[in-house]
Amino acid sequence: MNAEPLFHPPAPSTNTTGWTSHADIIKIDTALEAMRDSGFDLTAAIGEPIDNSIEAGATIIQVLPSFAPKKSRINEIAILDNGRGIKGEILARVLSMGYSTRYGQRGSLGRFGVGMKLAGLSLGRRIDVYTKQVGDDAIGHAYLDIEEIAAGQQTHIEARKVDSWPSPYSEVMNSFDSGTLVVYGKIDRLTDGGHYGTSLSQKLTDLRTFISRTYRKFLDQGLTIKLNTTTITLLDPLFLLDNPRILKDYPDGTVRGRIIEEDDIHITNGHSIHVTVTTAPREFRWREGEGGHKDRYGRDIDSYQIPDSAGKISMVRNGREINYDIVPRLLPSGIDKIDRYIGIEVTFPAELDEFFQVRNVKRGAVPVDKLRSELRLWLDRPVRVARKEIRAHWGSVKTRERENDRQHTEATNAATRANKTAPMGQAGKNLTDEDTEQIVQELLHDLGMADDREQAEQVREQIQQNPFTLVDGAWPGKEMFEIDHLNGKAIIRLNHRHPFMQDIYLRLKEVADGGTNGADVDELVRLIRKTETALDILILAYAKAENMDPKTEKYEDLRSYWGQFTHSFMRELPNDE
Repeated sequence: MNAEPLFHPPAPSTNTTGWTSHADIIKIDTALEAMRDSGFDLTAAIGEPIDNSIEAGATIIQVLPSFAPKKSRINEIAILDNGRGIKGEILARVLSMGYSTRYGQRGSLGRFGVGMKLAGLSLGRRIDVYTKQVGDDAIGHAYLDIEEIAAGQQTHIEARKVDSWPSPYSEVMNSFDSGTLVVYGKIDRLTDGGHYGTSLSQKLTDLRTFISRTYRKFLDQGLTIKLNTTTITLLDPLFLLDNPRILKDYPDGTVRGRIIEEDDIHITNGHSIHVTVTTAPREFRWREGEGGHKDRYGRDIDSYQIPDSAGKISMVRNGREINYDIVPRLLPSGIDKIDRYIGIEVTFPAELDEFFQVRNVKRGAVPVDKLRSELRLWLDRPVRVARKEIRAHWGSVKTRERENDRQHTEATNAATRANKTAPMGQAGKNLTDEDTEQIVQELLHDLGMADDREQAEQVREQIQQNPFTLVDGAWPGKEMFEIDHLNGKAIIRLNHRHPFMQDIYLRLKEVADGGTNGADVDELVRLIRKTETALDILILAYAKAENMDPKTEKYEDLRSYWGQFTHSFMRELPNDE
């Protein structure tokens, strides 16, 4: 049994007039009510126990909200972890205002001793803490309840042993050898938004985003954080860390941010800040006007928060983001809409808290004026370079898209002219009209044109009038292209996600369209040499593919036809090509 007073009353004192009087240093019940408005919202309030869990060495953290009927409000929120637990002799103290085992320390995520307490009280009127250490079967419990304090029922924080974990959370906690369970109870500030307020579902979505971005560096190192039963994946505004969702959609791993510049800026007493400027992957900013909502293939990317990131700076303290917001007077010429595609991260050790005006809620870190001026001076060049690079890319894409149809048309027209004297194609001659229509519909769907009547009609007309139709596509398979044969005609879909297409085909098209994007002569020579090698590889890969079949005789006609038609198609190209 461990009893810890909330506040010690002062000893009576006598003044010169003979009056004897004393008063509590703090009127505890009203003080706690006032502390409920200390600046914590849901995200910051949940961040505090997560910080504690990380400090306790947890590898699994789970956040479980419990709802009232019809999900009209959240009644309580539990934060569970498998950390090393809390020692029995200090369990009661962890709910005392101002107490922290790390008070004043700079090497941890917190140092003020008020975080979790103020965080929990900002949402509700009760906090319960349960804990168990490795090798100890005892489960300890302590709580703080504002209503009981106001009624005089709780005068101390008492730590005691209990027989089991609370039933809603016992299954998860019993699966851990040790851990801590924090329950924010009697919640009265998380009701559904009503007509003008924020809905609970949106608040939980914001919480998920907050966790995925704030703890991205820990998630990247293997920490598991769940909201309800869903594991949260990291969200990196610089796009440098491996995001599992991105890797799932773009498995080749090439969709990453590009570092424009990074460096250390010395501040004081051997301490420095590290600044990094990146541009978002090209796939997420492929053409001007998309606003960060679609990738280059037309797929939704809103979950990466690109539209909301214009001009925002990520401030990271001891590996934990403590602010992601616009910092006035920091970017050259103010904030440009193009800045949503530019990631800026400033990392610093806790020893420099004063230079960033860090508050106990770990929100709103803003550099002091002198540091702001130095940061603004450093950021001027890389931000301008990033903006210029993005606009140059957009220009090259516009040029390529204007010319793309012409380039495909020149090739298909040459093939069409040569085809007039070539043998009739034999593939797909047995297809019915229904079979043909199904293939065309699938093609339009894959190209994202199924709902665009004008584009769909253009493709249909092209297929009808030409023996060959060359279209651009993208899919995660290993094929460079796919061919549909329709009654002697051929529809060829190019897979732009194939490495040959990305590194050689599209890059050559970009250069041909004048989109050198600042490349010097040496870079262009390297591209030509890489293309030379890639063409050799293309032939070698075909040989390997043929080699996979023990009956190679069937490919003799294929090789002969391929060479023959390449020869005849090439002769139909304009002379200046």
